[in-house]
Amino acid sequence: MNLFWVVTLFQAEMKAEDWARVEGLASEKYGSLGIEEYSLEEAEVDRILGDRSYSGGDLPESVLDEVEDVVKKGPVTLRFFFDEEAPALGFSAELRKSVLGEVQVESKPEEDWNAEWKKHYAPIRVNEKLTIVPSWETSFESTGEKLFINPGMGFGTGSHETTFLCLRLFVEDVTNHPKDVLDFGSGSGILGLAALRFYPETRVDFYDIDPEANKNCFQNAEINKLADRKFRLLLPEVRNYLQPSYDVVFANILENILQLEREYLISTVKPGGSLILSGLLRHQAKGIRDLYSPDITFVKELEKGDWSALLFRRNP
Repeated sequence: MNLFWVVTLFQAEMKAEDWARVEGLASEKYGSLGIEEYSLEEAEVDRILGDRSYSGGDLPESVLDEVEDVVKKGPVTLRFFFDEEAPALGFSAELRKSVLGEVQVESKPEEDWNAEWKKHYAPIRVNEKLTIVPSWETSFESTGEKLFINPGMGFGTGSHETTFLCLRLFVEDVTNHPKDVLDFGSGSGILGLAALRFYPETRVDFYDIDPEANKNCFQNAEINKLADRKFRLLLPEVRNYLQPSYDVVFANILENILQLEREYLISTVKPGGSLILSGLLRHQAKGIRDLYSPDITFVKELEKGDWSALLFRRNP
């Protein structure tokens, strides 16, 4: 019988910086398949929604943000998923040394995997133009475009604030029809796939350091019937195959990578093109804005929870 492993961190009190550090440790060092976070009892959720007379249907973003704010003010329980025992044990050992909270490691039958995931994914409405839908919700109806995502090893399901913010900046503030797009650090491919959904003739380069992320990206392209569109999946060993410049560049990655790749990312934006940066905590956004703005024009910042995304545009 095949197994997967779950590391649970119970009722830990962490600042936003701690969340980012722990999530980065899980995914980058130990190859976590995914992270689930929760801290509210169902009764507490019902109380918040009931106070505003919401009992179903689409909730306004302001109400969702209020629920999220309450979640992150108190202790939080996190679950980290692994497909092998060794990284699960290694990660749990580091957690016990660095975070105040009880840590538990357990194995579960692989046949429970899909059930575990599906319980915690629901459609995410970016705005009236776009909704991100779990791949198994095939009958979901939406007035705007739908992008189906299969949660996998590639980061980016639409549920994380930084992905949500990048998508909103793209669909609301990138008004020119892009001929080519670079999704730098593409993960699941959700950002580049959104470009293909809205602009069928666009060419997209997906660039990631992880071959598994590229596999997940291609799977998501197939799910959305976009596999016949013009795109490439590129790894570091063929980075020189990237185009010299693009109409739109996404980089939803970590602050230190945005610092290291500054010159490259700016240079890849065509005159009149857009650069969307995220992966930033709110307090990190100003530093990145100041670092980039001498050479490319800052346009807009969006915030959600503890996270920020920045839009820049190169003058024509």
